[in-house]
Amino acid sequence: MLKYSSQNCLKNKHILLGCIVIIGAFLRFWQLGEWSFWIDEVLTVLDAEEFSLTNSPINPIPYIAAKVSAYVGEKLSYFTHAPEEWHSRLIFCVAGILSIPIVYSLGQTLYDSRVGLFAAAYLSLSSWHLFWSQNVRSYVFTFLFAVLTALFFYRSFEKDSTTLTIGALFSCICLILSHLLAAAIVPTLAVFAVLQLLEKRNRKRWINLLIFFIPFALPVLMLVLPQIRNYISSGWGHNEWGRSPLYIVLTIVQGVSIPIVVAAAFGAIVKPLERPTLFLICFAGVPLVLMLIASQLQNVAGYYLFWTTPAYFILAAVACEYIWKKIKPMGRFGMLRLLVPCVIVMTLLAQDYLYFRIENGGRPKWRETFEIIQAEREPTDQLIVSEPEMARFYMPTIMATDIDRLVKNSVGFEAEWEDSGKHRLWCIVDVASFNVFDADIRVRTWIRQRGRMIASLPAFSRAKDRTIHIYLVE
Repeated sequence: MLKYSSQNCLKNKHILLGCIVIIGAFLRFWQLGEWSFWIDEVLTVLDAEEFSLTNSPINPIPYIAAKVSAYVGEKLSYFTHAPEEWHSRLIFCVAGILSIPIVYSLGQTLYDSRVGLFAAAYLSLSSWHLFWSQNVRSYVFTFLFAVLTALFFYRSFEKDSTTLTIGALFSCICLILSHLLAAAIVPTLAVFAVLQLLEKRNRKRWINLLIFFIPFALPVLMLVLPQIRNYISSGWGHNEWGRSPLYIVLTIVQGVSIPIVVAAAFGAIVKPLERPTLFLICFAGVPLVLMLIASQLQNVAGYYLFWTTPAYFILAAVACEYIWKKIKPMGRFGMLRLLVPCVIVMTLLAQDYLYFRIENGGRPKWRETFEIIQAEREPTDQLIVSEPEMARFYMPTIMATDIDRLVKNSVGFEAEWEDSGKHRLWCIVDVASFNVFDADIRVRTWIRQRGRMIASLPAFSRAKDRTIHIYLVE
């Protein structure tokens, strides 16, 4: 009878996990091709088209995925009739779905299956994970490979297994090849390893740690190469986009949701000295500290730490399980054991509703913008845009000029325009970008004084106005 009950319990867990994965897959495929590309996606797609073994960037995995995704999507187009955005995002969406059961496995390995189920459920409903799963960007792969690295590395510690260590090493390499700054996971695991060696050490464990860490010691020497240093320090420049330490922290809090962060903090407090909790604290805390320090030297976006969010989901699940065990189901306050999970789930569902119905998937309406221009353009029309690559992708036949020319010298630009015959100018004002480089609205004033608004495409998400205005200067 006991054997039957155990098998039945295991079956129920798998059924629950299957339902969670199905819900997560449904959300990630829902409107996958409806959203326009945004600039970072277009850059990835365009670079992927030029990708080859002889022309490979430092982080090739997202470009390989984009190239494979476009190929597979094209083969499936006979059945799906989906737009190009759907084709390019397909592999990234699948990677996001695969990460759900892997988070369950990590939660189960660290604690038990109930924690794994809670964590997988929260992840499946997370709008931040949903956003990156519907993006032709590297971050969903950093999440996937970070979870795999954590899973293999922790199991290798538990079992002193060389095979699992090699699995962790391979996953970690894939993580770094997805996004170079995700290499912060190496000092993270090093901190955890040192803390564990203070408690227990043996020859096999030392060998496994050397197998894992020595390959990462050698690439440090590559920092002498200007190409590597320039890549690491690339971006929009320190603080030009307001990415202060507070901004980075708030990006994570907003991304995973306040209830998840609060529950995760509680989960870390109730079991602070246990090895699994210490591992998760290192996993979330060490990269955060490193990036906060780095933000004082160069541009650091909060979503660079997206790969650390599995720790938040699992620690929140630990808090829920702790409350679940402490409150008796048949007692006076039995229903309170459901309070925290319900608050978390309702918050995540509310964010999903905003994502699909209000926020336009967290993206500006670039595709719709070019459709409007295409419908009314004349053969000699020219375009002024802050992101010329968007025009290169969505409207390659139009002559596109970088708004930077107008920003630096509006008088010279206007004189050149008049000398060339004063062809009609389409001006795309994407508010999110203009608020940064046109804070004094000088450029927008120039456009408004000389042109008329053709359309306005509102979009608001993640506390930012992503509206696009279309002006025609004649």
